[in-house]
Amino acid sequence: MFRFAALLLLLAAGLSLAAPAGAQSRREMSERIDALEARLAEMEERFLAGDPVAEQLMVRVDALEREQRVLTGEVERLAFQNRQLRQELEALGGDLDAILAGGAVPSDSGPALLEPETGEPGADDDVAVVDPNDPFAEVRAEATRPLTLPGNAATGDRAAGTGRDTGARDLAEPSPAPLPEPAEMFTTGRNLLLDGDYGGAQELFARFTQAYPGDDLAGQAWYWLGETHFVQGDFQSAADSYLASLRAERSGPRAPDALVRLAASLAAMDQVAEACGVLENFDAEFPNADDEARRKARREAARAGC
Repeated sequence: MFRFAALLLLLAAGLSLAAPAGAQSRREMSERIDALEARLAEMEERFLAGDPVAEQLMVRVDALEREQRVLTGEVERLAFQNRQLRQELEALGGDLDAILAGGAVPSDSGPALLEPETGEPGADDDVAVVDPNDPFAEVRAEATRPLTLPGNAATGDRAAGTGRDTGARDLAEPSPAPLPEPAEMFTTGRNLLLDGDYGGAQELFARFTQAYPGDDLAGQAWYWLGETHFVQGDFQSAADSYLASLRAERSGPRAPDALVRLAASLAAMDQVAEACGVLENFDAEFPNADDEARRKARREAARAGC
């Protein structure tokens, strides 16, 4: 018993060491990434000007970005396994507390605990042996019948092999919780994304696009849903999400970025011709795009070799 408790404590210590960094560290990392992107933009300008050193560095950066996407997916998988282990550990801890308190671990055996085991398999537990010479045989037989829970018929559920009250199965399931308001749901998804919880952000933005397809934030929600797919290496789902973002809000604030990321997703799937075709339409689609958006389009075209 105590060895089992010690094992649980060791598992808890291991999980605590494997826990991901806090939200603050993730936000700091996000700020560092923004600074690196600014330096990358400067390097890109040199690359487009024909600097051979900058060209080599850009190739190296592309390789690092591909590696980072693979590592991000692996981190998400490990985080999911970590959450599962924590849930299992909490369940084991609850069972251990019950055992140490002198109770029994809950099981599904219910009414079977009230019925004695029969000596012979297949014997009818409800039939008592009656002595024909005993004038009180019927009374003795009635007194020695096995106990059953109230409402549990001797021939109904036992004949079906359940031994339980089936009425509980007909209970109505609880209604799902109401969805939050679109703005609140969108903000929560963005915070999850900033904290590095790509799986949680992905689930929330997917629910947003299903629940509020006509909302003013739907185009941006589709874009951020695409980002959660992109960073995890699911480029087909990312491309579908970016395309949905453009359809939902063609002239929205995230539309230029969505078009560039759509091209990046296509290029990642070795559909270079289609990616270049998308980028060729950037200036026509967004004549008023800012310098940062245009820089991203040029950088993606250079990466794809357009």
